Amino acid sequence: MRFSGILGLFLACLVALLGAGCNMGEGDDSGVLVAPFELGNRKDCQSLGIAAVRAELDGGRVVEEVECEVGQVRFEPLAPGSYEIVLYGLDAEGIPVMDSLAAGPTEVDVVGAGTTVVVDPAFKLTAAPAHLQLRWDLGFGSCDSTAIDHFGITAWSFDGSELLLETEVLCSMTGDGPDQYRLVPDLERELSGDEVGEVDIQAYDASGVTVGDSVSFAFDAPGAGRSVKLSLSCDEGGCEGSGEPD
Repeated sequence: MRFSGILGLFLACLVALLGAGCNMGEGDDSGVLVAPFELGNRKDCQSLGIAAVRAELDGGRVVEEVECEVGQVRFEPLAPGSYEIVLYGLDAEGIPVMDSLAAGPTEVDVVGAGTTVVVDPAFKLTAAPAHLQLRWDLGFGSCDSTAIDHFGITAWSFDGSELLLETEVLCSMTGDGPDQYRLVPDLERELSGDEVGEVDIQAYDASGVTVGDSVSFAFDAPGAGRSVKLSLSCDEGGCEGSGEPD
C-alpha cells in the first residue's frame, strides 16, 4: 500500500511536470493573431443586428467568438504558420448574416516566438447571401430511368424583374443528411437574401432537352444568410412542386 501510494504520487508529479513543460514550450514557440473587423461601411453592431462575431481558422479547425462590440477576435496561442481565416457576423439567433467571404478566405501568417500579428486592414463583413437548398424525390425511379440528367435553376428578385442566379445541379448530386437537400452552387454570391423571391426549376435530359414543364416557387425574401428549401417530386414525365418553400 505504501509503495503504491509513493508510485502514484511519483506518476502524478511526473505528469504535472511534463504538462508544465509542454505548456512552456507552446508559449515560447507560439504567436498571437488579432483580427479586427468592421461591419459594412463602418456601421455599428446594433443597427445591423449583429450580436457576435465568429472567426474560423482553416475551415473551423480553430474557432473563436466574441461579442460584436469587442471589435476584434484574438487567437492565442497559435503555432507558427499560415492560416486561412473567415469571419462571420451572427444575429441574435446565431445565424451568420454577414461574413468576410466577399473576396474568399484570407490567408494570414503567424510568426510565433510570442509575436502578435494584427491583420491590417480590418476585415470588412458584408451581407451574406441566402442559401438555396433543393431536393428531389424520384419515387421508385432513378435519374437514368426518368431520363433526368440535371436541373436548370433560375432565381429572381421577389417582383420577378431581376435575374439573380442562373445555374444547374446534376440529378446524381448527393444530398446531405436525412433530408437529402443539395446546396445549389452560388460561387459569385449573387443570391441576395433581401431580394430573392422567385425560383424556377426545369428538368433536362443528357441532351439538354426539357423533361416536362418547369416548376415555379414564390416566397418572401428570406433575409441575408437564411436558407430557402425547395422540394420536387419527379418521374419520367417531369417534376412537380408545391410552389412554396418547405
